[in-house]
Amino acid sequence: MTDSSSPPYLADSRAGPTRTDWTAVVAVLAAGVIISMQIGKLPPLLNTLRTEFGLDLVSGGLLASSVSLLGGVIGIAAGFISDRIGGRRSLVFGLIIGATGSMAGAFCHSVVPLLAARLLEGLGFVLTVVAGPGLIAMAARTDQRHLALGFWSSYMPLGVTFGMLGALLVGIVFDWRGLWLAMAVFLLIAAILLHRMTGGIPQPRARRFNAAVLRRPGPWLLAGCFACYTTQWFSIVTWMPTYLHQSGSLDDTGIALGTAAVVLINAVGTTAAAGLMHRGLPRWLLIAAAGLVMAVFGLLSFAPDMPVAGKIACAMAASGFGGMLPSAVLASVPVEAREPSEIATVNGVVIQLLNIGSFAGPPALAALVTWFGGWENGRWLLLAAGLASMALALGLRAVERQRSRTA
Repeated sequence: MTDSSSPPYLADSRAGPTRTDWTAVVAVLAAGVIISMQIGKLPPLLNTLRTEFGLDLVSGGLLASSVSLLGGVIGIAAGFISDRIGGRRSLVFGLIIGATGSMAGAFCHSVVPLLAARLLEGLGFVLTVVAGPGLIAMAARTDQRHLALGFWSSYMPLGVTFGMLGALLVGIVFDWRGLWLAMAVFLLIAAILLHRMTGGIPQPRARRFNAAVLRRPGPWLLAGCFACYTTQWFSIVTWMPTYLHQSGSLDDTGIALGTAAVVLINAVGTTAAAGLMHRGLPRWLLIAAAGLVMAVFGLLSFAPDMPVAGKIACAMAASGFGGMLPSAVLASVPVEAREPSEIATVNGVVIQLLNIGSFAGPPALAALVTWFGGWENGRWLLLAAGLASMALALGLRAVERQRSRTA
């Protein structure tokens, strides 16, 4: 009988390499970090862009989250494309497309072309990250895949943090357009280097699209959990600079550093979860606990009477504990695939829904704040998303138990 915690095609250790190619794993992680910097570069500059382009709070939220729109529409298709053309090609194409979008954005002088450029960056993002888990699963030894995939899940917080710090540092010398150009050059260099560094990763045989992947409940439950998480996390990260700015207690440097700390500690949660899963802690339990704890501290971070230091501390706690969820979800992707060539398709389902959450979250919270008045009225979105992720995690537990009984 196959252990339900392992993918069927990985039940025999001979299905994978005899040793983990950690150089390749780090290279793939670097690709995810670099493309995620395109998400993090905007929130610290959101007030500047709102002023330059005349945007209200909700429109600013749409601009910030527009990079996730294409991923929310074509995530499944991107996963299938990655399965067909190979993960390495998908990764490199994604970096190049992201560079094109960033370069185009630097020359935009109205909001509509800027939105189009952000959509192009979003296409590059989804093509890059959809390939990551499959490449890492093929580079890692069977008994180390959960650990390696747990490390991969830190690509988002690391990339968003570096993007925010880049916005702060480059902004001292250049304006936001200079940052966009610098990011484009960085992405092009990364595409060239990473193509060479991932050459040792074996590629599974390409196969035709199998609709049965989409009929299984596991991928959708995982994706739903991730969508709830990104609704919470992106709402906090996107609006924390604006929220702290309105408090009037910190200057721009303090706000940027405080927000960067909130984002960076998320990587601590992802890494801790990787270690916990490696020691046998159930993935569904990590998902349920992370969603609930993130909701509680998210509520406190937007509490009206909380001092600024407390707001940042609670946001850091929400982000840190919440970081366990993506690690657990992404480590579960190979479990829900019946063979290696399905990994990117399953991940495409996850990517599609997580992008829907990251696209909808920031403007939804902004709409609640605008319509009902006050940040404390927007925070209930975080509670609803946290409770939903806990319910979906319990559903995932039931599915895995059923699969174990029938294996």
